[in-house]
Amino acid sequence: MADKFEMNVSVKVDIEKLSHFNNQFDDKIKTVVQIAARNIEKDAKQRMTDWPAVDTGATRNSIFVDPGTPSFSQKIGPTTEYAPFIEFGTRYMSARPYMIPALEKEAPRFIAALSDDQMFAL
Repeated sequence: MADKFEMNVSVKVDIEKLSHFNNQFDDKIKTVVQIAARNIEKDAKQRMTDWPAVDTGATRNSIFVDPGTPSFSQKIGPTTEYAPFIEFGTRYMSARPYMIPALEKEAPRFIAALSDDQMFAL
């Protein structure tokens, strides 16, 4: 049996420059990261739902945000062993990206949320 393949998208926030705020914004940043992760999950699943050729839906159903404690990074991704072949294609099959476009769609909203003046209002 083949080794399990894991494809994850990570979103990390470097807060080192914000240390002078005594970590009072940790929960706000963690919430923004969690919302972004959920949006990526939802969009990736929707992209796969819109395809006409979905066999069992196993890959779509395996896309999830790791339910661990909200933090400055979140794991998002499918768990089927053939997920990368769908995302990137093979020499026999064209790529049908779903994770990378979902991440690219969420990136501007994520950056805007972290740049929001209200985020760091005292």
